[in-house]
Amino acid sequence: MSLLYRIVPKRNPQNKEAVPKHYAVATSRGMIQLEQLLDAICEETTLNRDEARMALNRLFKKAEEFMTLGFSVHLGNLGYMHVSMKSKGADKPEEATASMITDIVPRFVFGRKLRDSVKKIPVERDAK
Repeated sequence: MSLLYRIVPKRNPQNKEAVPKHYAVATSRGMIQLEQLLDAICEETTLNRDEARMALNRLFKKAEEFMTLGFSVHLGNLGYMHVSMKSKGADKPEEATASMITDIVPRFVFGRKLRDSVKKIPVERDAK
């Protein structure tokens, strides 16, 4: 199966007067809900739906706990989760304080194997 894309005109945000350029944008085939994901997991394992749900719930609960303690959580080939901060700058180290932090953001970085696999997926223009 290939990834679908459509063509979308976009203006240059730095030059609103410029003629829009046209870009390829991925088209979603829809959303896989948790229940569908659980069914797919159960089809390929000996887990029943409740066991699969519990495993996923525990995974994300524990990942959240470890990230709040300052750890990065690695999930093998899938990638890793960590916490990132945005902050205002200070001229001198002694002037930098926690009050300069403007945002704390959870991040997910996909693993190299997954990124490489996605790059190899064929693409085709959406007929819509």
